[in-house]
Amino acid sequence: MFQIGNNMDLDLVQIFVQVVKNGSFTKAAQQLRLPKSTVSKALSRLEKDTGTQLLVRTTRSQTLTAAGKEFYDTCVGPLEVIENARKSLYGNDNLITGKIKLTASEDLGSHIIAPAIAELCHKHPGLKFELNYTDDVLDLVADGYDLAVRIGRLKESSLKVKKIGELKLMLVASPKYLDGRPRISKVEDLESQDCLALSSTLNSSGWKLKSKSKSVQVPIRPRIASNQMSSLLAATVAGGGIALAPTFLCEPYLRAKKLVQVLPQWSSMGVPVSMLSPLPFSSSARLRTTTDHLATALQSALGS
Repeated sequence: MFQIGNNMDLDLVQIFVQVVKNGSFTKAAQQLRLPKSTVSKALSRLEKDTGTQLLVRTTRSQTLTAAGKEFYDTCVGPLEVIENARKSLYGNDNLITGKIKLTASEDLGSHIIAPAIAELCHKHPGLKFELNYTDDVLDLVADGYDLAVRIGRLKESSLKVKKIGELKLMLVASPKYLDGRPRISKVEDLESQDCLALSSTLNSSGWKLKSKSKSVQVPIRPRIASNQMSSLLAATVAGGGIALAPTFLCEPYLRAKKLVQVLPQWSSMGVPVSMLSPLPFSSSARLRTTTDHLATALQSALGS
């Protein structure tokens, strides 16, 4: 049996990494095709060998300790490298197999990522995906995620980051809302309009907009607020008011003439879109292939 470090058993480390990635002993045991009791004993032995508690266990869950998180971050990359070397040795380095656990915002996930993932599944039958669409910022290590797509500025962390582009937002309204109202000709006119805004922006002082020559912050009067952009856009199509919405979501409605662009010379400041992973993006064929494919799909949709 191969050992590393100070009599540390590599097999035990691999089991520990799978427990963290899968989020439970049961799922890790299924992935490794081992009895759950074997997985549990392996982790206990690893903690005994290292003299360090790596996981805090309860009857319903397990959470990484600070030492456990640091150990996982240190081990997971090299283990992927060893697995890739093994595949190369046996002529399987080009096989793209395994599972990717991914999280992204609801709107990017539903409209861009889901179709791109379906394409990947068609091209690579050995790939599997677990997708979680939420606007919450999840702990990728503790929750066992391989990849995340996030909108907005990122906090400093040890995660690997790949910048994709910028999300652009435009002002839109339905013909039904605009019909019979005074023409909106300048950005200050927005202050007297019914506006639809994300709940997260209600405490801000308005919409930050830019033209070719200047930037302004316009106070708005939110008539409808929601935590989901797609629902705001549906309300906009129904005549609820003016929304500042992502271009990629608006385009189908613009083509169908269900929405029209308001003040086309004005748009939002660009919002960064990034991919993050606890692992180097090239650490495995499946992660590299998924990252490259999603980056292309996102950049195409965002116009980056």
